[in-house]
Amino acid sequence: MRSNSTEINLEVRRDEMAIQAPLGSLPYKILFADGHLFEAQNNQETKEFLEFCEKPNAESWLSYLEQRKTVIFVGIMILAGLVISVPRYGLPWIGDQVANWIPHSWLMMAGDETLEILDESFFSPSELALQDQDKLTKEFNHMASLVLKDQTAKLIFRHSEEIGPNAFALPGGVVVLTDELVEIAEDQGGVIGVLAHELGHVQLKHPARRLVRSLMALAVVSLIFDDAATFAEELAAISGSLISLAYTREFEEEADRAGKEILIRADLSPIPLANLLQKLSNGCKENCSQLPEWLTTHPSVPSRIEFLLSE
Repeated sequence: MRSNSTEINLEVRRDEMAIQAPLGSLPYKILFADGHLFEAQNNQETKEFLEFCEKPNAESWLSYLEQRKTVIFVGIMILAGLVISVPRYGLPWIGDQVANWIPHSWLMMAGDETLEILDESFFSPSELALQDQDKLTKEFNHMASLVLKDQTAKLIFRHSEEIGPNAFALPGGVVVLTDELVEIAEDQGGVIGVLAHELGHVQLKHPARRLVRSLMALAVVSLIFDDAATFAEELAAISGSLISLAYTREFEEEADRAGKEILIRADLSPIPLANLLQKLSNGCKENCSQLPEWLTTHPSVPSRIEFLLSE
C-alpha cells in the first residue's frame, strides 16, 4: 500500500481487517486491526482482489440496494401492499380470532355496561304498550332459540327521540329496539324482520368482532404515534359510542342472509320486512338523511328487497 508521503508494507491475516463496501462512487475502505485505514482508488480492482483473497465482501445494505434497482422497486411494491392489506385484511382477521375466544359471559357484561352508558346519554324507558312488548319478545326469543346454541340474546325496549327509529345489537347478545321504529313500522311483521336481522348479527358475533377490530385499529395507531394518552381516552369512550360504529358492508350482507334464514326457520315470511324497507325508502324522498341508522349503513334498499323476495 502507498500513502501520499510514504510507502507502507503491512502483513495481516484475513480476520484482522474490516471492509466497508462503497456507496455510489465512494471508495472501498479497509480498516486494519492496528488502526490503519486504506481507501482504494479503483473499486473494481479492489473487489477482484478481495475475491481473490477469499475475503467476504461486507457489502452494506445501502450499497446492495443502490446497485439493484429492481430490488428497491419490488420492496416498495411489497411495502405498499402491506400498508393496504394489513389494515384491510390482517387486523380484521386477527380481531375476529380474538373475538371468538372471548368468553360469552365477558361479552354479556360488556353489553350490559354499554347499555347503562347509553341509558344515561340517549335513552329513556320505553313507552310501548306492554302487550306489544310481550308479543315482540316472544317472537324474538323463539327465533333466538332456533339459531343460538352457545350464546344468549335479550331484547330491550327503549324510547329515544334523539336516536329515532333504530335497532342494534350490542356485545353479549343485547338487542335494543326503539319505540320509534315500532311506531313507523305499524305492522309488527316488519319489526320482527328487523329483529331477525339483528339476531343474525348476534349469531355471527358481529358486535364483538366490530368492537375488537375497532380497539385493535386504535391500539395500532396509538403505538405508531406513541400516544398512550389518546388510546386511554378513546378506550374509555368507545363503549359509549358503539351505537355510531357502523358495521362493514360485509357484515350487513351476512346479517341479511342470516336474518332471512332465521325468519324461514321460524315459519315467518320476509315479505313484511321488505314492505317496511320499501315504506322507509319511499318516505325518504329527497331527504335520505332521515333514514334510520340501521338502514343507511346497509346495502342499497332495492337490492335488499330483491334478496328478501327471492326464492
